[in-house]
Amino acid sequence: MKRLLVIIALSMALLPLDGAARTIADFFASEPGNVFPLLTRTNRLDLVDYYNSGQTVAVPNNLGGTSQLEALDSAYLKLQTSGSKVVEMRMLTTGSRDTVMVVIETVLTPVPDSKLTLWNSKWQMLRTDRHFKMPGIDDFIVKKMPRELRADLQDAMIFPLIQLTFKGDRRLQVEATHGLEQFLAPSEFKRFAPYLKPSITYRMSGTKIKPVK
Repeated sequence: MKRLLVIIALSMALLPLDGAARTIADFFASEPGNVFPLLTRTNRLDLVDYYNSGQTVAVPNNLGGTSQLEALDSAYLKLQTSGSKVVEMRMLTTGSRDTVMVVIETVLTPVPDSKLTLWNSKWQMLRTDRHFKMPGIDDFIVKKMPRELRADLQDAMIFPLIQLTFKGDRRLQVEATHGLEQFLAPSEFKRFAPYLKPSITYRMSGTKIKPVK
């Protein structure tokens, strides 16, 4: 009985503690399928192994297509999950055990459109609106746009198509761009172009993602 207790104690000691995973690859492997439903844990481990060995290999996914890692370091990864979707992840650590993943999922057709979510180390989704406010088309309009033209743009753009991606050497910035040039006819876009910001940059500080002023 005493020997059994010792074995159990040793086994428990070898289990990873909550939040103990130190790289983005650890979290990528442990994600339960809410972000990466097309890939099994084995698929993901294969992708990481291939990338770390200097190979860019596409592995089969659950839709019968392929997925491929495009970038990976200790805190960031970019994965082409299918022909029409890209997922980026950036790990943020605000304390010794307080780790948050920022996930950007971008659908590539017909015009790139993204959503951003935040997750804790147990892969529980956090309240995104407490950390980041997703921009709309109005956020790209400069103040001097005539009121009538603004109304025309709002009528033309029934729903926003905003692409997000991580930027910067350490990818601690998020860049938002609109898809108006791709969505609108060239003659129509030409009317609005002088009054539009090409992009909005956000900086990550702690777990807050705020626009750079």
